[in-house]
Amino acid sequence: MRDRHKAQRTTVGTDGSPNSRSAAQWAIENSQPGDTVLLLHVWHPYIYGNELGAALTIDESVPTELVEKEFEHFLPLAKEHQVMLKHALVQGEARVELRDSDADLVVIGAKGHTGLSGLILGSVASYVAAHSKVPVVIVPHHD
Repeated sequence: MRDRHKAQRTTVGTDGSPNSRSAAQWAIENSQPGDTVLLLHVWHPYIYGNELGAALTIDESVPTELVEKEFEHFLPLAKEHQVMLKHALVQGEARVELRDSDADLVVIGAKGHTGLSGLILGSVASYVAAHSKVPVVIVPHHD
């Protein structure tokens, strides 16, 4: 008798970049039916100069739209692989939120939107790989 597959939870860091899309695709395609893949977008509102003294209204519409767009983009692939796809928006630092994920696996792209040309590995990917308590897969982007 075969062992039943214990459903796994995978968190994928997503920022809309080609690298994060490669990571999301890899996570879904390498999951088993019944697994859950969470597309996690972490954002941080920036406050500049004289805005510090003004009343602050945080607008989550742009990051919300981004993570919902990514969810809609990957939903057909998740259905094809019989994977439960979820999405979440968290305010904070990407490297910290991904490091502290309670998933069974973290999947991230080698470089995100802020990746500098010539770097082999982005700072978030490098940090998460070094400090996560769960396995981390770093997916390179293929043109």
